[in-house]
Amino acid sequence: MTSLSDLSKLTGYSKSTVSRAISGNGYVSPEAKQKILDCADSLDYATNAIAQDLAKGTNHNIGLIVPHIKHPFFKQILEGVLEKSFDSGYKIVILPSDYDENLELKYLEQFRKKAFEALIFTSVQISEEKIRPYQKYGPIVLCHKPQSSQISAIYTQRELGYEKAFGWLKTQNVKTVGFLLAREKSPTTSVTVRAYEKVFGQKVTEQQIMTGAVSDEDGYRLADKMRSFDAVFANSDNIAAGVWQWFDEKKIPKPIIVGQEKLLSGRLLDLPTVDNHYLQLGREAFSLAISKEMKQIPIESDFIVRADRNK
Repeated sequence: MTSLSDLSKLTGYSKSTVSRAISGNGYVSPEAKQKILDCADSLDYATNAIAQDLAKGTNHNIGLIVPHIKHPFFKQILEGVLEKSFDSGYKIVILPSDYDENLELKYLEQFRKKAFEALIFTSVQISEEKIRPYQKYGPIVLCHKPQSSQISAIYTQRELGYEKAFGWLKTQNVKTVGFLLAREKSPTTSVTVRAYEKVFGQKVTEQQIMTGAVSDEDGYRLADKMRSFDAVFANSDNIAAGVWQWFDEKKIPKPIIVGQEKLLSGRLLDLPTVDNHYLQLGREAFSLAISKEMKQIPIESDFIVRADRNK
């Protein structure tokens, strides 16, 4: 692989002169420039893009930290971020975390070392206290409502949609609700529990919550645990569809099944759903990251009731 030093030796010019001729930055006599460019072309010399970015002090990389893409939440945010990035000149670098705090800290350290111009956390395991010191190195955007007002975030106000969903369930004479959620402790779990307790006026019990639900297969696998409830509140329409399939195959009367994200699976089964507008959230997260502004932007969720095919 031909280097700048090789071109310097072959042409007889200094490395700084060769560098100016190749980059086009700074004066080089026409004769010297042509000789250097001809030599570079004959040797198929290519400039080091990383080195050029370092020299400019910018690389136009946005790091997008995602634990996985099994759940529509992450898929839709990713789609929204990519959609906004296409004509922006920025590159999106996917950083898988699997909810590993050490990995998230590693990405923050890479951010400190200028590997990215901004970071977007779709979900976090690491605490806000550990994230905040890294803000001095560039924009960091969270995709949930943070505890601190001093960190940028774009998030869905899911309380509104959830409260409407639980209020509707009460009008359907529902007394008991089972929950299918991804994690025992997460922003989603916290807001779901708060909304339920506000509307139903009673505490959620451990028996009501099943975790590990991120796909339709998980909904199908956990459906048996939902048999004692009047209604099931699932983490997505796909999970809700898995529950619906299990009850349908067993020919057992179905509880009322509520999904989220307004997905095709929910539309086909006419399941009520909470639309959290995660595609829009992804778009707004990217725009906020490159704007370098300190903002917290809420997006209101909606509850959608369709024709009842649950029963």
